[in-house]
Amino acid sequence: MSGLTAFLQTELLSLSSEARRKHPEIKEAAERLSAILRSFKERPGYNIANELSKSEDALRPFVLACETKQVKLVTIAIGCIQKLISFHAIPETSVRTILRKLTDISVHGVEIQLKILQTVLPLLTNYRSVHDDILAEALLICFRLQDSKIVVVNNTAAATLRQLVIFVFDKVTREDAATAADDEPKHEIELSSGDSITLRPCAKDAYYLFQDLCLLTNNEPPEFLRLNHLSKTFGLELVESVLTNHYTLFREHKELSSLLRERVCPLIIKNFSEKHEFPQTMRLTRVVYILIKQFSEILVTECEIFLSMFVKILEPENPHWQRVLAMEIFRGVCSDSMLLCSIYKWYDRQGSSTNVFRDMITAFGRLATERPQLIGATQGGRDSIDHGSGPGGYSLHTTGSATFTGGEANSPCLSAGGSTMRIQCIDQLDKADPPAIPETYIFYLAAVCLNAIADGLAGFALPRFAAGSVRSLSSSTIKSAASERPRATTPDVTQPSESTKRDLALITDMANVAWPGLLAAMSFYLSANLDEELFQSTMRSYQNFTNVCGVLDLVVPRDAFLTNLCKNAIPAAPVLSSGLFSNKNAGSSTSVATVSTTTMSIAYSDLPVQQQQLLANIVLSDKNLYSLRVLLNIAMFLGGVLGSSWYLILETLQQADFLLFNRPTPKGTTPGSREPGPPSVRRTLSGTTTSASSIAAQANAGSTDPPSTSQLMDADHIAIIHGSLNRLFENSRYLDDGAFNAFTVALCRLSSEASGLPSQEEETASSTKSSRAKIFNKTSFAIEKLRYISTLDMGRLINPDRDPGAWDLITSHLIATANYPPTPGTIRTQCCESIADIVISAMDHSLSEHKETEENLQIRLLKALNQCINFSPPKGDSPIFNADGEKAKVFTEVQRTGLETLNKLLQTSGHSFTCGWGLIFEMVKHVTAPSIGAHHQDYDDHDAEVKSNEDDARTSIDTTVSSLRTAKYQPSGLIKVAFASLQLICTDFLSLLSPDCLRQCIATLGAFGMQSEDVNISLTAIGLLWNLSDFIQTKRLDAAKKSSQEDNTPIEREWLNIDQPLGDEKELTTLSILWMLLLLQLSHICTDWRPEVRNGANQTLFRTIMMNGSLLNQHLWSACVWEVLFPLLDAIKMSSIRAVRMMQAQANKASSPTADRDASGFMLHHSRDTADKQWDETKVLVLTGLSGIFRDFLGKLYTLSRFDRAWSLLLAQLEDSCLRSSQEVSLASIKSFQSIVSRQPPEVSSTEEIIPLWRSAWDSWLLIGESMVMQDDDTMERRSKQLDSDLHLLTLSLSSSSAAAISDDFSQDMLTAYVSMFTDLYRVIAPTFSLKDTENLLGILKNVLVYSTSVQYRPDIDHLSPLQEAVLKVMQVLDMDRPGIPPLVLRDLSEYMTLAFLGPQEADKSKNNLSPQQRRYSTVTYIALNKEASKMVVNLFNTHVNDLSLYAEGVYERMIGAFGLPMKLKYDCPPSYKHGDDKTPLWKLATTGLLEVLRLGLEKLHGFGEDVPLDRFTGVWRTLIDIFHGSLLSPSTPPSSMTIEELDVDEHFDISVLSVIQNDIVIYLGEPRVPDELIEKLVDVVRESSRLYYVDESDSHRQSEEEIATKELAIEDESGNERSGDIVGTTGTIVPVMKESFAYAALKTLFILCSAEKQDYFQVRKRIARAAIPVLLERCETILRNYTADEPLLGRCPFPRVRKEEMLFFLRQSLELRLQRDILACKEEDKGTARQLLLSGPRGHLFYLYPTLCRMITCDDPTVVSLIRDCLQIAGAEIGLGSIAQPPSI
Repeated sequence: MSGLTAFLQTELLSLSSEARRKHPEIKEAAERLSAILRSFKERPGYNIANELSKSEDALRPFVLACETKQVKLVTIAIGCIQKLISFHAIPETSVRTILRKLTDISVHGVEIQLKILQTVLPLLTNYRSVHDDILAEALLICFRLQDSKIVVVNNTAAATLRQLVIFVFDKVTREDAATAADDEPKHEIELSSGDSITLRPCAKDAYYLFQDLCLLTNNEPPEFLRLNHLSKTFGLELVESVLTNHYTLFREHKELSSLLRERVCPLIIKNFSEKHEFPQTMRLTRVVYILIKQFSEILVTECEIFLSMFVKILEPENPHWQRVLAMEIFRGVCSDSMLLCSIYKWYDRQGSSTNVFRDMITAFGRLATERPQLIGATQGGRDSIDHGSGPGGYSLHTTGSATFTGGEANSPCLSAGGSTMRIQCIDQLDKADPPAIPETYIFYLAAVCLNAIADGLAGFALPRFAAGSVRSLSSSTIKSAASERPRATTPDVTQPSESTKRDLALITDMANVAWPGLLAAMSFYLSANLDEELFQSTMRSYQNFTNVCGVLDLVVPRDAFLTNLCKNAIPAAPVLSSGLFSNKNAGSSTSVATVSTTTMSIAYSDLPVQQQQLLANIVLSDKNLYSLRVLLNIAMFLGGVLGSSWYLILETLQQADFLLFNRPTPKGTTPGSREPGPPSVRRTLSGTTTSASSIAAQANAGSTDPPSTSQLMDADHIAIIHGSLNRLFENSRYLDDGAFNAFTVALCRLSSEASGLPSQEEETASSTKSSRAKIFNKTSFAIEKLRYISTLDMGRLINPDRDPGAWDLITSHLIATANYPPTPGTIRTQCCESIADIVISAMDHSLSEHKETEENLQIRLLKALNQCINFSPPKGDSPIFNADGEKAKVFTEVQRTGLETLNKLLQTSGHSFTCGWGLIFEMVKHVTAPSIGAHHQDYDDHDAEVKSNEDDARTSIDTTVSSLRTAKYQPSGLIKVAFASLQLICTDFLSLLSPDCLRQCIATLGAFGMQSEDVNISLTAIGLLWNLSDFIQTKRLDAAKKSSQEDNTPIEREWLNIDQPLGDEKELTTLSILWMLLLLQLSHICTDWRPEVRNGANQTLFRTIMMNGSLLNQHLWSACVWEVLFPLLDAIKMSSIRAVRMMQAQANKASSPTADRDASGFMLHHSRDTADKQWDETKVLVLTGLSGIFRDFLGKLYTLSRFDRAWSLLLAQLEDSCLRSSQEVSLASIKSFQSIVSRQPPEVSSTEEIIPLWRSAWDSWLLIGESMVMQDDDTMERRSKQLDSDLHLLTLSLSSSSAAAISDDFSQDMLTAYVSMFTDLYRVIAPTFSLKDTENLLGILKNVLVYSTSVQYRPDIDHLSPLQEAVLKVMQVLDMDRPGIPPLVLRDLSEYMTLAFLGPQEADKSKNNLSPQQRRYSTVTYIALNKEASKMVVNLFNTHVNDLSLYAEGVYERMIGAFGLPMKLKYDCPPSYKHGDDKTPLWKLATTGLLEVLRLGLEKLHGFGEDVPLDRFTGVWRTLIDIFHGSLLSPSTPPSSMTIEELDVDEHFDISVLSVIQNDIVIYLGEPRVPDELIEKLVDVVRESSRLYYVDESDSHRQSEEEIATKELAIEDESGNERSGDIVGTTGTIVPVMKESFAYAALKTLFILCSAEKQDYFQVRKRIARAAIPVLLERCETILRNYTADEPLLGRCPFPRVRKEEMLFFLRQSLELRLQRDILACKEEDKGTARQLLLSGPRGHLFYLYPTLCRMITCDDPTVVSLIRDCLQIAGAEIGLGSIAQPPSI
């Protein structure tokens, strides 16, 4: 309650503030209430609202404020009163006071009035004791405000009134639920009937309030409310609101019911008799609808008046909006099936009353046909319906519209979108005038009402007949008005109760009354242009009513609706009338009368082209398709009671089946004009996808327009129709015997029409003869369905306890049709197949019921099947059976049927066969004989000779010409049929076969594998051989477990003959022989001429051996190796050779097929588009499989007696496959080789046993590598001669006459795999790997690395190519701890470093025998290899830096040379990157690596001293000086793309190299063993580097700036005549060098080399200084001399910057330089003189230059003069002639 207290305290302050002067009493009351509130706050636990409600103190200040009538005070007061009311904080005695004050202030503004309305509602809802005059006073306030002209006040008051009125009646509901108190006041009233009723307070308020509302609405004075006037519309709204929300009160309270009869109904009747505007009429209509809907039971007479009145309103002379209001009422009435039944029961069924139900339907039908042109109907008026002309006397509208409305703006149509209103008229309460109503809205409402009537009857009746299922209904059930569940659910038939019988009788009467009108109106609507939603809704209602008529046994209306529906289901095309076709089966043209009277159907192919075209152009619209769906639904629901009407339905379904699923392309149709129909199949209904495409094609025949949306929707309809049609015939099993017989009779009648067989049913059913044409396409719809229902319900047909009539009828009809001469051939075949299916089904059913088939039934069925297979015409029959050619044709078809039936018999009862398996295999195998021998052809003499050599001793592998066939054989199609039986035997019945039958099974599978008719069957046969292998091995294991002794019987070669019956060997031996025979059969298939077949056979063969290898003994392994594996490998190679030769021969004859397609015409990938490529794939499979066997089972194979021969033969075959095959096979050979040596078998525990094998593998590895490099064919020839002579027959492919030349285009992948393989070899042979082996290895690696005739290379700039990576990895694997290996490796790595700059031809001059054509393939840059090899060299050298052999054998020299090559090339090096992150140039990387090698190497080199030969020692330094010369004085030009910053970085890098030379290199260069010439050469390099400029005497000053810049970039120029660095006295152009900082650094290096600053390595430095000082002095003197000579020539022109800076740098360095003693050489005559002393001192250079310096003293440049003066002073001070107190001017 703190919220209430805080709110009141705040508002009281505001109230006191506003009233403190003018209204002190208000302020006093407010302060008093505030004090009370504060006192409550000090006493917690009290309910403030309860305390306040005990007195009026809380209300007093606010009442006083309302009396002031000041807006501000009133506003505050009303807000506080609302708050107090919401908390129930005022006494109930104050309610009247509050209402009076609210009445007084209601004259104020809008805000006050709205607050009043907000206060009244909670006041009455919180204080429920408000009754009588207080309630009336509260309502009066709202009624007065509702009359306000202000809209917001008016609407708010109206809403408040509705809530208050509803609340009054809500109180009555609560009052009825509560028990009356003893002191509760009562009120007694007297009804018009004279009865007195005592009312409780709330009921009294409700009674008088509702009565006053009715009076006020009828313009009569009220009794309870003090109100003079009430708007009629608002009064009707309040009445409607009360009746809608509290209709149960009016049913329970007699006083309220009497008000309905006495006040409301007269009010309505009175007002309807007058003319009113739309608002009043609409509200009256709403009230009437509530009365009819909720109070029709107590207002029976009044509702009859209302309904009749509305029916009369529907007449055309009434306003359109009023008719629409009436139809909207009827829509609600018709949607209530219980109300409809009540209306019929109360009125139509009573003879004295109005026929309201009949009048409603009649009025709806009349209304629907008023303006047919508005809804696109085909007829302008309504057909008359004659009810008295007989049971079938009715006429119908016919469907004329082909499709649903497409939504065109101008087309008349009736649609849920365009013919409806978003808000129906009866709900538009805010409209003062009638709203805009679509013209077709009223017709839409009529259709909805008619549909609702039909759906209502169905909803009331159908559930009583479909309690558990709607699959079947029997006539007996209908007659007893009960539903029978299908046999699958429960056989009980429940008897209906009396109430149910009465209800069904009522529904029957209603249906009899309604059906003529409904049929006429619905058929009219179906002929109109409806949208899809409305059409489907109407069709559903049509279906429901038809089902109602069916379940109620109303035959005439049911058949009437069915007849109309069948007409709607098929397009009304004249071409479908039987009178338009000529009967070609009769042999001549017949008249229309003849065709009409005969039931002979016509084959589509026999029709003239024009009629075929007419049929092709027929399109089933969505209406037709949906009608078909409805027809199928009805047939499924009413299947048990249709009787003779089945023929009408089945005939329609047959025609629909033809049009939808079996309509072929007409004769003469151009290709592409329409898609072909489904292929000829026994089943009448084909797949829905084909059907949809066929329908779409028919719709687009002759037109190029894209299909419309409706055509695209056909596929959905067709799929549903297809499923429903199947379900219809599936449900036939639930029919009782009578219904099933009727169904079968109708099908037989249809079948007789298709074949022309006279039918007895036609005479009995002549009254229902149809005029529709009977057209079939290849197969008969009826026969297919007869077969289907027979096999589906076989238990009924063969049950001896039931009537055999259905069985006799079906079988006799099928046999008669099959033997009737004029029967079309396709239908005859269909009959035979149907009989076979029925026989199979009978066998299956008998087995399922009795677990085993009776012998008599088996014999009877097999005889019938045999008669079908071996057909012979009955003796004495018509000679037409013996017509020429008929027997042969039938034999082929019957043979196929027999094979299919055999397969089905095996499927159903194969487990019951105990004999005859051999005959079955012979029958099945017989069909393969033509296809196996169909491709035999001869070869040339060479092939025949080779073959003859093989045939002498090899019988295990077939290498005959059958592996290379050309397709000339015409397939019979029987292979596939026969193979199904074989496949079934191999999957299900192997356990029933004896060993010899298993042999026949293996032979049969082999025959199917080699047949050439069907590739898929060959592949499947191979898979079955795999299954059979598992079966044999499983039996072998079981037999081995049972047998105590192991099977040690060798496998004899003569046993391995598939055609020889098995002997009486032991079980284990027999199973082993069977398994070997299976492998041999697989190996025969492995050389098949079809690549996919032989590849599949190879995979299966090797997988079989791999899976069972661990279970094989030595005898089996030996047989596998020598009888299967090696013969297979050689046979594959020989077959490949022959295939290539045949391909070449065919190419020469220009008769070969196109290269990009195989014999079947399928496109081939370019990697498999020739025979040799296809055989390559097979070779890969064989090599991979063979290597896998040797890898996984080497331990077992090692124990074989002839394993060494097998190993040698395997290596020879791998060598041959690697060297003389395509790239694909070579790669596979290497990978196979690698897989064998990749792991050591765990069974071979001793390393000594495995090493010889791996050493022989190493020899093969070397042989392969040498042959690849040398291209030496003699090597392989020698290898083949090394094999044993008894292996000759297994190495025919290795002979010189067969083998190809060694390949010259090995792929990089192959070379990579070849190199990587060594790692696995080395793991085993490492202990025996000698230095000679290492040399051989490195030689092979080098040659492989520079192999230049591969077709493709990987990019190797940023990353190593796989081959390069593999080579380097092999080098890392080698054992570097073994002496001699590191030098070899470093030597080769150094050579690898040079490949990026020299190329393989320059790197190895001996390998110069490659043709230019071969060289052009090589695109390897070796850049990444250079970078990686450089790192490896540095790391390996650091590890083995102490190895003397590195230096003594010249390896160190080679390393330095390899690093120096890119340094000398410098900017001419190739780019070091393409996409990588490391962009360091190669010459920089080389420089860094060189310096790292020098850092450790020079120290060790000098440390070994005399151990290193002098030539090797000087070679190192000679190479090094040469490198520095080439690097520091490199003639290469920086690329123009380099920036100034990049050039500066390179210059500083060169400066750092100078620094290393003077700090780290010089200390070793001065050693005594280093020749003087090398020292002088290095000094000369530094001198050349120190040159700062050149003098250009030519006219370069007239050249362009670009040419000058280009020349400035060069350090040297060949045309030395124009440029000189030592010319005295010149005015030529001074050209500065580009690397000026580097030149200064070099010049300073000269000074440092002569300086005595560093005292370590004294003798070394002194030797270097003696070599450098002459060069330095000459350089200095040249500078001074040139400066002196040029000064007078230049006159006033200043010296060039570079020359002046050079002079200043020289002078300053001279001032700082202190020479080592005795480094300046003197002449002989100067020895012992003062000159020698001066020159040998630390300032000897100044004394040497003294004359020149003296001549320079007259120079004009003060800076130069000052420095010269300082030099002279220092020289004087050195000899004691002066002082250098003043610091030099540096």
